[in-house]
Amino acid sequence: MDILLTCAMKNEMQFPIKAVVNKTGLSPHVIRIWERRYHAVTPKRTATNRRVYSEADVERLMCLQSAITAGHSIGQIAQLPLEKLRALAQRNEPHLVPSVRAMASTPAVLSANTPPELGAHAYLENCLAAVQRFDAATLEAILARANVALGPLQMIDRVILPFVNRVGEMWHEGTLRVMHEHLATSAIRTFCTNLKGPQDLPATAPAIVVTTPTGQAHELGALIVALVARHHGWNAIYLGPNLPAEEIAAAAEVSQARVVALSIIYPADDPALPLELQRLRNYMRAEVALIVGGRSAGGYAKVLNEIGAITLHDAAEFRRTLDALRVYAKPAAVSSQALREPSVAASG
Repeated sequence: MDILLTCAMKNEMQFPIKAVVNKTGLSPHVIRIWERRYHAVTPKRTATNRRVYSEADVERLMCLQSAITAGHSIGQIAQLPLEKLRALAQRNEPHLVPSVRAMASTPAVLSANTPPELGAHAYLENCLAAVQRFDAATLEAILARANVALGPLQMIDRVILPFVNRVGEMWHEGTLRVMHEHLATSAIRTFCTNLKGPQDLPATAPAIVVTTPTGQAHELGALIVALVARHHGWNAIYLGPNLPAEEIAAAAEVSQARVVALSIIYPADDPALPLELQRLRNYMRAEVALIVGGRSAGGYAKVLNEIGAITLHDAAEFRRTLDALRVYAKPAAVSSQALREPSVAASG
């Protein structure tokens, strides 16, 4: 009744959240994320404090959905005027830019003659489609087929890393829920377990401890770092996520690790993390190198610089750094600049 009264008073159509969900196909979770985090729409409130959305709000949401499906970021387009969103949505013709949802129902057809870069892109899109459908079995099957078709190195660089990045972006945008990210993490963990890397590593292979620090629960980046390191000839000891400094340092000491690699994905402004990173550096032997990467590592640049951590940005840089660290007797004394010449933890 209060909604009807509101509509009469405003002399315009107002829709409750259930009606908006039906009209747009968006979930209540996504709509509220776009409201609170990106201010894409500002619904009014009824006398009983229920959200109601105008026709313009509904149209904005539908245009945003169309643009995001075509690959645009919600953070870049959320504040655009409605006229520009309409134009953007009209330009995103389905036959030119296939949506992830379309690929979910029509998987890409691959053949022996498919160029590796096109095949990798198709596998990536199908992985994302499986995550959106919450289809774990299909996701794991696609990963397995992609590995056979592309080989482990191209698989990591062209499928796994872009997949991890995109899942993180979609979670941040609100187009994926936590349950979707957990499903992706589980599938990647299974893949990494099955693809451990060379089994004939010599006993003298250098050890690297891989984890995420306290407060960092997203482990996809760390899983990829461990996988890359194994395939680069390192004894990668993966400890899982969210580990306190003293436990990371203890693991490095027991394993006589030459390197500790941390993935920092979210959040980028944890007030407790700088002190935790300082503690870790103090607990470890000086000759143990500390490598840090991930999409939020830049948020802690000041403390990372203070403690002499090596901040990396991609898998290629990570591999070059591992090569350099095998050569130097005291890796911690090597500057980040020296390791980058000539110019990962994997971002994810």
